[in-house]
Parts: sequence; C-alpha cells; structure tokens
Amino acid sequence: MRLIVPFVGLLLIAGACGSVAKSGSSPAPTARPSTLARPGPAQIIKGEPPTLLHSSRAAGVFTLPYSGGWRYDGPRGTLDPAGTVAERIEHPAPSGALVAIERQSTTPGGYNISTELAVRDQPTALERVIYRAPQLFYWSGWSPDGHYLALWEIDFFSGSIDLDGRPLVLLDAGTGARVDLGRTLLNATTAWTAPHTLAFIAGGWRMVWEAKTLRLWSPETGIHDVTTPGVVGFAPAWSADGRWLYFVSGAAGQYDPVPFFTGRGIGDRTITIYDVLTGTQRQLAHEAGFVDESARPSRDGSRLLVLRRTLVVAQDARSIPDAPLEVWLTDPEGKHGTPLLRVAKVGFGYYGWYPGPSEWEWSE
Repeated sequence: MRLIVPFVGLLLIAGACGSVAKSGSSPAPTARPSTLARPGPAQIIKGEPPTLLHSSRAAGVFTLPYSGGWRYDGPRGTLDPAGTVAERIEHPAPSGALVAIERQSTTPGGYNISTELAVRDQPTALERVIYRAPQLFYWSGWSPDGHYLALWEIDFFSGSIDLDGRPLVLLDAGTGARVDLGRTLLNATTAWTAPHTLAFIAGGWRMVWEAKTLRLWSPETGIHDVTTPGVVGFAPAWSADGRWLYFVSGAAGQYDPVPFFTGRGIGDRTITIYDVLTGTQRQLAHEAGFVDESARPSRDGSRLLVLRRTLVVAQDARSIPDAPLEVWLTDPEGKHGTPLLRVAKVGFGYYGWYPGPSEWEWSE
C-alpha cells in the first residue's frame, strides 16, 4: 500500500494507519483475529498526560481521548487512565426493538472486516441483510427513533484514503433504501437529533478548514446547508430538545502555521449556535487567550463542556511555542467558565482537528 500524505502530521498518520497497512501482510495467526475499525481519536491524537486543574461536581464524568484516554470524574475529583474499549459489532437502536449487526469476514492478514449489515427484530429474532459493502464499511450510528442508520462505505483498503473521508450512506432500517450524502471525514462530522434529523459535515480532503459545509438531512425536508461559502463548520452537537445545533466555525482557507496558532484567519475558531426554528445563527464570545475547538451542551441546557486551544505569540513558524488544550465548563453562553484540565504537547492536531466534547462520552 502506498501512503501519500503531506509533511504536516506525518507521524500522526503513521500511527493512525498502522492497523490498516497490515491488512495486506501475513502476520502470525492468532486465536481471535482483530477487528479493522475506522480510525478513532485515541489512535490519532497524542500529547502529554493531562493535568487536573479543577474538580467540579457540575462537570460530571467524561472520557478524554488524548494520550491513550483519560477519565475525568468531577464528583470524585479524579483523573485516571480510561483503559481500552472493545469494538462492538451489535448496535441496539435507541428506540424500538431493532438491533443492527455488522456481519464480518476475515482478511488474509487475519483482520475481521464488516462487509454486510443485518437488522434483527428482537421480539421475533428474525434477521435480514439490508446492506452489502463493495469492500467493507465503518459503522456510524442510529437515528434516535430507530428508523435510519448511517455508515461509511469503503471500496478500497487504504489508510491514506480514510484520512480524506469516505462516502456517508444512510439506510432505512425497514426497507434498506439508501441516501447518499457524499464524502465526509470519519470523526466529529455527524450528529443525530430526534426523531431522525442528521447534522453532518460534507466535504472530503483531510484539512478541516477546506471545503467543509455543515448540512442537515431529514426524510421530510431533504438536505440543506447551514454554513455559507467561505465558512467551515465542524464538530456538530445538538441540544437535548433539538432546537439548537452547536458547532465550531471558522474561515475557510489554506494552512499557514503562524495565523493558525496565533488565532487569526483559519485559526480563529468560534462556537456557533444555529436556531433550527428561525434559521438564525449567533456566535459565542471567546475566552481571552483562547479559541474554541468544540463544545457540547448538557442535557438540561445549563452548561457547556468546551475544548479550548491556547493562543500563542509568534513571528514565524520556528518561534511557535506549545499551544496546550484546555477543557472548560461554562454557562450556556460560554461565560463564567472553569478550566478543568490541560493537555500539553498536542501540536498541530489531526490536520487541524482536535477531538472534543461533541464526540466524548459525558454523563451530563
């Protein structure tokens, strides 16, 4: 397999693609072949072990996917290694009696890959296949009402191609009818709200500030854009009632390290809130000395969990210092915040993406 990557992030990509690159080799057989899963945050983002800044009961419990994974427990006041989580191939619907099952086959290199998607009706135990992949697929998730599910379609083994996104496909769980939403990146690009509206970040190519459009899909209204040309969106997260869509927005453009790390141009990331009822948007103000990389509202709407990147002072690329990330708990306007923890030595991120609360497990 030939990997073609730009010089930035090369070490990160080598780590992310390790398991994919081995799929064509012949390692010693194992008693239980490993599963080939889509690249996840823990695989592709490093950094130093996080530093606990403040214990907050209101922050609840969340898992931080940096440096191998860490678990912040606000009520207990602890920050501990999170451990590994096994990949699941059975996915119960959030509502209803259906279970999606990834049917797998084994590659010559000893890896299990998902090639068919079946749906089981739990009361009757009957299963039927609703999707067959051209090569394999990566699971994404169910709609809250259990009527639709999403996956990424893979027609060729390649860790490098994974970095530029894969076609996102929606399936009707009852009929198997499909909707093609185009290419999206594999992390921080999809979010469902009840009953079955999907927010997704359309656009391939690995750089997150290039050609990334936030769109909404539902079977009733089809597809429409939320962001406008010249603006990129990322990391969508819904309020519990589906009225508000939180995402991070910034200017589209080409990568330049000095503006990025000093918070100008493509480096000026802001929490934007989209009102589904009125179609209006508003941006939250920055905390001084930071830009925002991701946010997620609590279920009761009283708090935000926010990932912030420290701004630096630099005249050229060689003088750029470390720009640590911090996790904050704020009010709904991003104000009156408390820094909970800090992660240093993260660097450039994953082609400009830092895994944030929009995809974290959070008790609140």
